[in-house]
Amino acid sequence: MYSAVEEAAILYASDHPDQAAALLLDFVKSYTESKEIQPWMMLFDIYQIQGKKPQFEELALEFVVKFERSAPIWSDAKVSGAKTENPKPGGAAAVEGYIALTGILQGDKDSLFQNLEQVAQKGAGLRLDFARLEGLDASGSRRLVETLQGLKKSGKKITPISVPHVTDLLKSMFGQGGEDEQAHWQLLLNLYQCQGMQAEFEDLAVEYAITFEVSPPSWEAMPQCRQPAAVVTVNAPDEQPHDENTFYMSGVISSASGPQLQELANYAASRSEVYLDMSGVPRVDFVSVGDFVGVLVRLNGSGKKLLVRNANEMIRALFGVMGVDQFAAILKRKIG
Repeated sequence: MYSAVEEAAILYASDHPDQAAALLLDFVKSYTESKEIQPWMMLFDIYQIQGKKPQFEELALEFVVKFERSAPIWSDAKVSGAKTENPKPGGAAAVEGYIALTGILQGDKDSLFQNLEQVAQKGAGLRLDFARLEGLDASGSRRLVETLQGLKKSGKKITPISVPHVTDLLKSMFGQGGEDEQAHWQLLLNLYQCQGMQAEFEDLAVEYAITFEVSPPSWEAMPQCRQPAAVVTVNAPDEQPHDENTFYMSGVISSASGPQLQELANYAASRSEVYLDMSGVPRVDFVSVGDFVGVLVRLNGSGKKLLVRNANEMIRALFGVMGVDQFAAILKRKIG
């Protein structure tokens, strides 16, 4: 069985899904006495990714009879996303870019703010991580507000990460008076809006109006900026980790994935535990899997706890061949 699983995993990773499916189908048809479930699950995933619903449903009927349990459920929503192997910026499969702010944020850092805009404009928006930020001056807060407002007008989603940390930094600078302090209040109000935190926004808006003797800012719903409450797939684990510790990968992991792997390394830098969600990854290319494993090895070597979730069965089998479980915990998916 394991030779069939390993061979099919390598065929699929080498972009030969039909050959991988044929090999797995031959196994499940030939070894009827085998109770190993992995080849079946791999075949279900290939059919799902390829959009082969009739084959999927036929296999599901056989699965129920053989294993006397529920089979995986077909999902129309997973077909188009899985087939988009190389999503183009701005297209239907575009994802948010990621930038971690570090040190002291100052308004004269032109290259930083230009990079924020460029990264956001290339995809669906920007995940802005404040975990390693050490402080902000008034010019930094003012310019970040201008950047966030500009991205909002262009329809880009802003997902702030580690907002409690930057909230503490900003509030520590309240009480200075004048326009400098006002900039910090305005940034915090913007971040509350991006998080959809209306109650916190309105409380702060009243304090802002009293402090600076102005009319209180009005709440403006910003659905494109709200952080998702949860990103859950049908086969997700029972207990989902908090989004702040989850890095979402997307598209085929290939030789073109260097920037995404660097984003992963940057994201993990300020965290001791990282969940790597691969629900948006249909395939890890066999030629490039070494680069991906190399990143995991380096992170594991620096003391990071890595947990991979929602990887499809083809990727899980490939990870077994490559020994990825030595560097990261590969979480099981629920069936059905």
